[in-house]
Amino acid sequence: MLRLESVCKSFCGVAVLRDVSFDLRAGEVHALAGANGAGKSTLVNIISGVLTRDSGTILWDGQPVDLKSPRQGRDLGISFVHQELALVPQLSVGENIFLGRHPRRRGLVAWDRMHTRARELLASLGHELDPSCPVGELGIAEQQLVEIARALAFEARLIIMDEPTAPLSGAETSRLFRIIAKLRELGVSLVYITHRLPEIFEVADRLTVLRDGRHVRTCAKSEITSGELVRDMIGGAAGEAPVGAASRRGRELLRVEGFTRAGEFDNVSFSVHAGEVLGFAGLVGAGRTELVEAIFGYRPRDAGQVWLDGRRVKIASPFDAVRHGLALVPDDRKRKGLVTNASVEFNLGLTSHKHVLLRSMHLRDSAARTVRDLRIKVADLDQPLATLSGGNQQKVVLGKWLLAGARIYLFDEPARGIDVGAKAEIHQIIGRLAAGGAGVVVVSSEIDEILAVADRVLVMHRGRIAGELEKENATEARIVELATGGVSNGRCGSTD
Repeated sequence: MLRLESVCKSFCGVAVLRDVSFDLRAGEVHALAGANGAGKSTLVNIISGVLTRDSGTILWDGQPVDLKSPRQGRDLGISFVHQELALVPQLSVGENIFLGRHPRRRGLVAWDRMHTRARELLASLGHELDPSCPVGELGIAEQQLVEIARALAFEARLIIMDEPTAPLSGAETSRLFRIIAKLRELGVSLVYITHRLPEIFEVADRLTVLRDGRHVRTCAKSEITSGELVRDMIGGAAGEAPVGAASRRGRELLRVEGFTRAGEFDNVSFSVHAGEVLGFAGLVGAGRTELVEAIFGYRPRDAGQVWLDGRRVKIASPFDAVRHGLALVPDDRKRKGLVTNASVEFNLGLTSHKHVLLRSMHLRDSAARTVRDLRIKVADLDQPLATLSGGNQQKVVLGKWLLAGARIYLFDEPARGIDVGAKAEIHQIIGRLAAGGAGVVVVSSEIDEILAVADRVLVMHRGRIAGELEKENATEARIVELATGGVSNGRCGSTD
């Protein structure tokens, strides 16, 4: 159905795609894999008409096409379901599905026809939603369903999904996979982008691997192992995650007592020691993000106290937190951690209050050293932050806190939206921070990540600490049991 031959694309003289060829068959799910910066987003943006290629050929149904806008792509039957959903929250489900192409009768919107057709599209995906319900009242999974129904309303033959499971829980992910199976039955082709490798082997028919803007291989999923896929993506085996550091645990750096906010978290208390990585596990919605953001002063709290080095301190705002040596690497780096339309240097200097002029020579030297130490892939310090891959953006968020000289690091979903290579590097940096005497808190929905980096694990369930596990007693089964409310509050794995 679709073929790209020798496609090239450059930005500001930097080659992003180099002679990439790619083909898609009718009715298949084709996974697109690669490390951050491999060229995946650029490739699918060219396929959908968001970007134009510099050279190469695009064939649709065997005929050459020249896509110069997303509208041209939609006219061919190409739709894009982005990770950040493009819906109008104030409008209804039906209005969003037919946005820009509402069925009309005598010049007016034919509401009955629109609602009837919306129900039919949603039913074809195996779900029922009220077409008159405002989209803003729906959860992320239901909003995603509306996006997919909208693609079908535009008679899509190809749907591109970019990290569709990133905001979803396990149950919601399973439901999405059932929807993908329905789409395949309807004859719709999918290009599926994900950093979660098990998903590729679960949903894809074939996969294509890109690395550094070049095509590495295209094959059926049965023709490649997970280990081979990782090696293809990063050009070698993934780095080992650091082992726990319980033996180097030092004095208490941070103590949180009685943190409470109605409806989010209740009477949470814990401590973090120098040289320790404390993991927070739990299901989506357990209150972990809300908790760390309240500790950092980003969210208000109803009750609770913070102690640093044995001294009670007041943290009512992020400025207070920075002043006391706290750092937050947030779950949404673009919205909460970066100024995406500014340069790499500007972003690295955001927390360096001692620099009056952000472009001072002192900061530029420090920024250059941070880029080198963290191996951030940039052309120069003036490169716009928005042009960096997700993994490199995450390193910039971390780099600004290293320049600020933080002592306590709060990581919220540090591996979200980054590839296995960048993930291993972030884990190694976390290990180095702890080895240097910092206190580190890591919130993650990936149990494997918690088990890999944490010396001690706290599991949250419905806003409360459900249990505590030392590293030697922490297992996936125990964490899941605590996270789902299967064990009453208390310390687990104790050798008392």
